[in-house]
Amino acid sequence: MKIGILTFHHVTNYGATLQACALWTFLNSQGYDVEIIDYRPLKIVWKYLRPLIPLKKPEKIFVNIPRAWKMRRFLLSLVKLSPKKFYDKKGLEYYRDKYDVVICGSDQVWCLDSFRGFDSAFFLDFINKETTRKISYAASFGNTVKLGNYRETISNLIAQFETILVRDSNSANIINNECNQKAIKVLDPTFLIEYDKIKTPPKIPGKYILLYFHDEIEPKEAEFIKSLAKSENLTIVSVDEPKEIAQINLESASPKEWLGLFSEASYIATNTFHGTIFSIIFQKPFNVFLRSDKQNKVADLLKNLNLENRIFSFNEQPTREETFDIDYASVSKILDSKILESKQHLLQAISPQTSNDYTSKAVLNQELK
Repeated sequence: MKIGILTFHHVTNYGATLQACALWTFLNSQGYDVEIIDYRPLKIVWKYLRPLIPLKKPEKIFVNIPRAWKMRRFLLSLVKLSPKKFYDKKGLEYYRDKYDVVICGSDQVWCLDSFRGFDSAFFLDFINKETTRKISYAASFGNTVKLGNYRETISNLIAQFETILVRDSNSANIINNECNQKAIKVLDPTFLIEYDKIKTPPKIPGKYILLYFHDEIEPKEAEFIKSLAKSENLTIVSVDEPKEIAQINLESASPKEWLGLFSEASYIATNTFHGTIFSIIFQKPFNVFLRSDKQNKVADLLKNLNLENRIFSFNEQPTREETFDIDYASVSKILDSKILESKQHLLQAISPQTSNDYTSKAVLNQELK
């Protein structure tokens, strides 16, 4: 069986790159012939190419280009891309009937409020529904809460999907209420694989706090982080965007190095979705400094795992015990169950007649642990 994946893969974002690799890796491990459809809308290409040659800060070229190169090399070393690449929707017609199944997702491929806007290709309008199963896995509308003028168009496209698997409750509600279709919530694909053979140990002496932020750290947040670092004798390390409070700024880390930094951190502070995910995967003490544009996905994930108390509050800052003590034994019980369910839903969507075999093996493996 041949499977195509349509997602965000040609980016310099760690989370987007890792989710694409994770979904491909899991499906490949199940014996499928799978490839990522190399679709690069020009609007998105320009968004990520423009920072490579920053006119206002030309010195950043020595950071941005190496990071982009490392990201690309990482992706190509782990996944298979389609033989043809396209920069517009018309070219995608070539893949109209080249696959048995096409999966849309994961990531915010359905978000209408981002710079990408509405792109019908991410609703698989170019795929022939008579020859190819259309499904989504962990697709998300992001912070979009209403379809507005796109409601009829999107509803008609969604109706052609065999199975709709989404990443968060907001997306499920939109599919259920505005498109009158059934959506099932599953985990982000980064939860579906292991990273021990992928990550690279960090070259940082001593213990450290890891910062992974996509915008500025607010003064009260910085005050908390600096106080924690001082009391615990921890070095402050920032990965991706440089931060003034960090003693070490790693702006051009590879995805392997990024994973290694998360795996060895003593404490993690983040305001991102995938920063939250990998804090949980590596079972680290962490806090999320939540922003309104991440509310839907981050708060939803934490609620599902009974980790709402990891959201940092200015009004009630955590004690040392609350900061460092997380009952990961309880979290793992919930998470392991959700991982198994997510894998089952995905494999059943791909091939309903063979999913029971996987379910039986998975249950048996859990019993043997």
